Amino acid sequence: MKIEEKYSFKVRYSEEDEGYIAVCPEFPGLSAFGKTPGEAIEEAEIALELFIESYKETGRNLPKPNLTNEYSGQIRVRLPKSLHARLADMAEDEGVSLNTLMIQFLSEGVTSKKEKAII
Repeated sequence: MKIEEKYSFKVRYSEEDEGYIAVCPEFPGLSAFGKTPGEAIEEAEIALELFIESYKETGRNLPKPNLTNEYSGQIRVRLPKSLHARLADMAEDEGVSLNTLMIQFLSEGVTSKKEKAII
């Protein structure tokens, strides 16, 4: 697999441009336009090859590709004792575990943040 095949692309629709813009997060400044998401990625792949060529010609190190992370689903969170107590009381009142209550609150917060970003 060639190095340029390991880099990622993000594609978003641009109202202003009336088309799709693809960017490569590992290379700031690399973006490409297309009428479809596929066209935008194809153009971005061409731009990526040129970026890589330029980096090599100037002796710059290529950025490391962003690889998919794997998550265990476990984290440790430190919080004030008073907040821990309030959350534990809420969980007890709801008849659920503290873990379940915290997952519910985190899910609601993430969903609400995504909805605000869409608006």
